[in-house]
Amino acid sequence: MVISVRPSVKNLMVIFMSLLLVSCSWFGGKKKDIDYTQQYLEDAKKARETGPLEGDVRVIDGMEYIYGKNVKYMNNPVEPVYVWVRRDYYSPSLIDTLPGRVGSPTRTEQLGKLEDRLAKLEEQIEAGGAHLVHPPQPVKDAAGRTWMLYFRNDDGVTWYLDERELRQQPRGNVIELRRKRVFPSWAFQKELVTLDELDCREAEYRTRELQVTYWDGASQTSTTITPWAHIFSNSPEQYLMDTKCK
Repeated sequence: MVISVRPSVKNLMVIFMSLLLVSCSWFGGKKKDIDYTQQYLEDAKKARETGPLEGDVRVIDGMEYIYGKNVKYMNNPVEPVYVWVRRDYYSPSLIDTLPGRVGSPTRTEQLGKLEDRLAKLEEQIEAGGAHLVHPPQPVKDAAGRTWMLYFRNDDGVTWYLDERELRQQPRGNVIELRRKRVFPSWAFQKELVTLDELDCREAEYRTRELQVTYWDGASQTSTTITPWAHIFSNSPEQYLMDTKCK
């Protein structure tokens, strides 16, 4: 006679809980939270201690230069792979034009409209004695200029726009705007404030005025009008052309 032994429900529950605890110890243990953005910034800072990296920016003789690939490399044994290239001669690699590499906008047209609606709603609520937490507001500097953050990249560079000083030129297809870039601590300068012209039709831009501020507080101003530079895809200039050119 065959005797079948059927485990009780209690035994099954004990076995199930034991397996669950084992599996949790293997797979479900608490993971250490990692701030990948902070880790990226720390790695970038360490890498720049050995010298500039591709995409770094600096001001030379009142004009903006970008550290990029040398077109003369391999033509001459002494030519380095990377050199400081004037902005209007610079051509980023395909990888450097991808959204995640170049950066991403912080404000969209839809977000701007939403902020306007929230601001009006806040006025109505505050009139009745209530309070509504509103979206981040523009930043004012010591000179009284108002800056709106509109773009940032993975390197920690942030772009600001003075929307009050945005005007259409007589030609119609050119927009004049004042911008500011704030750099991370490893950059060659602390910030750049420029008065730029953006040609909506030709997809080009140039700088009419430039003020660079260094980490020791020293600053330099240049009124050299730079040559027209091409606007690359996914760049801060492309974002401005898409949102400001009408």
